[in-house]
Amino acid sequence: MEKIGIIVDSGCDVPQDIIKKYDNIEVVPLRTIINNKEYDEGTFSEEFLFEHLDEKITTSLPKPENVKLAIENMIEKGYNKIITLNISKNLSGTYNLFKMISEGIMKGNNEIEIANIDTLNISIGSALIVYKAVQYIEDGKNFNEIIKLIQEDIKNATVFYVVPTLKYLARGGRIGKVSAMLGQIMNIKPIISVNDEGIYYTVSKIRGFNRSVEALYNEILKYIGNNKFVAGVVISGNGEKVKKMQEILISKLKSFSNSIEVFKGKVSSTLSVHTGPDLIGIGVLRLNNGG
Repeated sequence: MEKIGIIVDSGCDVPQDIIKKYDNIEVVPLRTIINNKEYDEGTFSEEFLFEHLDEKITTSLPKPENVKLAIENMIEKGYNKIITLNISKNLSGTYNLFKMISEGIMKGNNEIEIANIDTLNISIGSALIVYKAVQYIEDGKNFNEIIKLIQEDIKNATVFYVVPTLKYLARGGRIGKVSAMLGQIMNIKPIISVNDEGIYYTVSKIRGFNRSVEALYNEILKYIGNNKFVAGVVISGNGEKVKKMQEILISKLKSFSNSIEVFKGKVSSTLSVHTGPDLIGIGVLRLNNGG
């Protein structure tokens, strides 16, 4: 009998509700380097991150030994089939790292099969693909069938988010410094998404945070159409305004008759480094197969 496990990187931002519910998910932490000191995701608080956000700070791939250990732990628990799901390889080298280590493990063990999948997404957009994958396992679908279903889900998942400042995107080279400066002067709050190739792009540039969040919500409605869907609303930081917006958006999405489930979450520190506090994002997975 196939026993199938799921391993993801922490940039997928899988909500704690999902991680706690399923015992066949393992999360490998990405790293944040603050003033030349290295931290795994989850070993420091969000408050600590934001205290040091304007200092020397970068992000990095998981430690190779942590990826190897996660796979070996799955195998020890009896999982002979493993699916790894990662944030877009066009945004991070994490997928390639997982693939390289997986291939090395499979060479030494013919009984183990590992499928490495690039979600072509990030954060809650990736998390919803992970969520459906564990549901397929729970439903008793076989390994190859699940891989095919995941590939279809990837085509039907997206994420949109609004960042309150362009400062950190500019610092990380994700937006030009001149564009960022002009955007700040004009109070531009862009809506950012990931395209079919898993690359960031700007959906629209809108003045004012509230108007940008409203436009983000409308983009999500257009994407959903009449399809059944699962969704997630994520934020960074603990600002009262952004927390209230998160609750309002969750309530709105839950109110639709075609809504199956709506998750609440926080973004990883590795994303927050490049966006700063008070980000708000919505991920959606359309369920064309009926859910």
